[in-house]
Amino acid sequence: MATSIHLPKTLYHGPGSLAALESAVKRLGIDHLFVILSERAKSELEGEIRSLLKKSRTAVTFCTHASKEPTLAHVAEVRKRFQSSGCDGILAIGGGSAIDLAKAVAVTAKTNIASIKNFEIGHIERHPLIAVPTTAGSGSEATKVFVITDEKENIKHNPAHPSIIPDVAILDPELTLSLPRNVTAQTGMDALAHAIEAFVSNKSSPASDMYAMKAIELIGTNLTTVYHEPNNLLAREQMLLGSHFAGIAFSNASTNLAHASARPLGARFQLPHGLTVALTLPPVVHFGLEAAKDRYEKIAAILHTDDLLMYLENLNETFEIYEEARRFIDKTVLENMIPLLVQDALSGNGILTNRKIPDKEDVFHVYEQIRKRL
Repeated sequence: MATSIHLPKTLYHGPGSLAALESAVKRLGIDHLFVILSERAKSELEGEIRSLLKKSRTAVTFCTHASKEPTLAHVAEVRKRFQSSGCDGILAIGGGSAIDLAKAVAVTAKTNIASIKNFEIGHIERHPLIAVPTTAGSGSEATKVFVITDEKENIKHNPAHPSIIPDVAILDPELTLSLPRNVTAQTGMDALAHAIEAFVSNKSSPASDMYAMKAIELIGTNLTTVYHEPNNLLAREQMLLGSHFAGIAFSNASTNLAHASARPLGARFQLPHGLTVALTLPPVVHFGLEAAKDRYEKIAAILHTDDLLMYLENLNETFEIYEEARRFIDKTVLENMIPLLVQDALSGNGILTNRKIPDKEDVFHVYEQIRKRL
């Protein structure tokens, strides 16, 4: 059976690589750039971006995006601003939320789709798109998907198409040095989950496996280092590459139950995505251990551990994942909501890519294990 692999056309990486923005804009023929920034990126980088683009005489319009995950309302608002700005290209600089928002706007502004809910797979056109992540987690700069929350229905839409992948990705580790420790940890756990799930997915291929295994190696080697040594630039660079490779892996092989069960948890309790995935990953690995035994053993070997479950639980303890989750989740509310979470999880994607297809009882057990840990 033929397989395929999709990834960005151009990648710049290394300390100071943000300076490649000028070349990227010229290459894409952009005259007026619409820049979607996270709040942190705006405060730290707006001046530098203006300076870089001034050299190429590129006009620029800035749009600040709040750090929380984008909603359908955000997409509609920013699309309107983009269409009235006269811009002909988009730069996203920030975490996965800012990049996902930019992807949605790049597609819907070009095709005049009224809503993400009307998104259909087929011929997709979009505006030129450059992505600069400031976190090592989502890998969104490398993926053919974006995640947008329907705030009315409390569900997350995640359409996918190869044309969604940004034209250019820039991985500059200097942009991640100011990340808070909890964000470093949670986004890093998201990246690790991307790589693990891509490797055990029943849609994996030799190409996606190559990216997934290298991502697991890079993240496993550097995640605790950047948590304890936030100014370690080499470790930050390795984490960005690991996150990028994990993004390529899951974009082509799919995530599975950890992400399928994490999305409803995040939507219903307004948790950061990386935190929800860190919570779901251990019980999901436990669920799939026998069905994907050889694959999980390879993952454990790459991570230099004899017990993958204990390894993941130790990371969660080190990063205070459960303490952080208690700020958002009341155990009693969670217990009463589990049936709804199960329904949401089973109705989304990422279920059929498990080596063992979960049923209601299996997904219930995932949430019950999380409840017991809180």
